[in-house]
Amino acid sequence: MLRDEDITLERLIEGRSTGLCYSLIAGLDAIDLSMMFKDLCIERLNRKAREIEMRYEQGGCNWSQTAYSFIMYYLLGKANRTASQRLTSIVPHTLLMRENSALHKIEALLLGGAGLLDIFSDSFAEPIKTEFQHLAAKYSITPLSADEWQLSGIHLNNHPALRLAQIAACIHNNTISISSIAGCKSDKDVHKMFSCAASDYWVDALSRHNHDRSISSKVGSVMSKIIAINAIAPLLYTYSNYVESYTINEKALDILYDSSAEDNTYIRKWHTFKPIATDAFSSQALIQLSTEYCKRGRCHECPLSRQLLHPRKPRP
Repeated sequence: MLRDEDITLERLIEGRSTGLCYSLIAGLDAIDLSMMFKDLCIERLNRKAREIEMRYEQGGCNWSQTAYSFIMYYLLGKANRTASQRLTSIVPHTLLMRENSALHKIEALLLGGAGLLDIFSDSFAEPIKTEFQHLAAKYSITPLSADEWQLSGIHLNNHPALRLAQIAACIHNNTISISSIAGCKSDKDVHKMFSCAASDYWVDALSRHNHDRSISSKVGSVMSKIIAINAIAPLLYTYSNYVESYTINEKALDILYDSSAEDNTYIRKWHTFKPIATDAFSSQALIQLSTEYCKRGRCHECPLSRQLLHPRKPRP
């Protein structure tokens, strides 16, 4: 005869395809749920920290380069992640800061290095192209090809040229640096960090070329929230371990607590019976649960299984 524990675990394994866990997690009390969320979210941050530490080593042990690369990874979107990371290697943060006195030089380095200047053909773009030729010779830059970027089927507000113009404005205003990032403690602070507007030319040129006047010159609140949750909070968490700063560690967690819960397929499934993710800290925990346990069939190791198999004894 199977023990109660075996029956419970067996039910969980069999119930993976029927959504049994969605009802079971809804029945946990607030304390058990909070403890589980904390363990899962910290586990997810530690996983991202290992990735960030690798970036730090590959980027010459420069935290601003690491931050610049990681932010670009999310800002340029899934379709252009490979190209964006190639660009941050070809045009590193230290080079951008060397030419930071003039916005047009940063624009030339980023859009020229990306191989995207040739999609602009009017008279305004010509001096930028000339500037890039000068800087490319000065720094031995071999630009990417425009073919490396996914340009079709992308909303204009996510167009790589616009995103690079926006990041150029931010770098010109010194907001993309580890010192600026270390000052963030809420998603509002992150949104403010990206409040610099792209030059009017890039917005107008893309609008004219695509017959669309709805382009925003600034990074929107949705994208800044994505970056806050997926890039800034993990960066601060990793950096806090490096500099041994409890204060910076708390800022990383504060950003997640301050940001609203994400809305994606994973979260909607966990909300089948009732909403349980109230902020990004808890939604990141649920994403970790889905991707590292449910999808991998690790029911026997799952924190939810542990709660059910070994419930916390109530205080007398």
